[in-house]
Amino acid sequence: MVIEIEVKGIKLYYKSTKALDGVSLNVKNGEVLSIIGPNGAGKSTLLKVINRVLKPHMGIVLIDKKPIHNLKSIEIAKKIGYVPQRLRATGMLTVYDFVMTGRRPHINFIPTKEDEDKVYEILKNIGLLDFADRALEELSGGELQRVMIARALAGEPEVILFDEPTSNLDLRYQIEVLNLIRSLSNKGLIVIMALHDLTQAYRVSDKIIMLNSGKVIAVGSPDEVLNPELISKVYGIPVIIIKEHKIIVPLF
Repeated sequence: MVIEIEVKGIKLYYKSTKALDGVSLNVKNGEVLSIIGPNGAGKSTLLKVINRVLKPHMGIVLIDKKPIHNLKSIEIAKKIGYVPQRLRATGMLTVYDFVMTGRRPHINFIPTKEDEDKVYEILKNIGLLDFADRALEELSGGELQRVMIARALAGEPEVILFDEPTSNLDLRYQIEVLNLIRSLSNKGLIVIMALHDLTQAYRVSDKIIMLNSGKVIAVGSPDEVLNPELISKVYGIPVIIIKEHKIIVPLF
């Protein structure tokens, strides 16, 4: 079954400022789409529009050919999972309890045995089973990031959105999280993520959309979008690209 997200002509204003100006894209299941651009380009805003947190002034977002504004909140929660940039881990909430909150769209009153089994299955698949009874505040940044991904997966979404999934992580955890994200798309999910790191976007993406001041500068495959001239124009710095290793190096 082909699942598709279509974004058509999205315009959104913050007072008199155009946060998004005619943004269009499409992404299908099994694909990773990265949203790149400098600070203030509209990356997080676009994620919020796709997740129906923000309502655009013009344009439409379709999932499975259905406008998301016609769907009930619980239908959105079942279709789209969201992983924020960071999680404030306070109190003694355990990993298991936190991931179980992601099952809310499927729970009528109290969690069933099926819900419990699903949470343990996800924890096992992500390598967190031994952490089930650990308090969130005891976890490292990389472990917390995986817990947030597990929570998003607990809702059994068709689409999963990431806002800067590797920010504030050391190199090892960045690689672990990116490999996990790639594995999710290999299992048929649509993955859409905002990224600052252009090398990471180059290596993990099937499609890239480059924004600047809310406008689409380029959209296409990594090789189509990531060229030195375009990057230098948008980011204001010269770069070189080592294609055989998929590395983008800024020149000082």
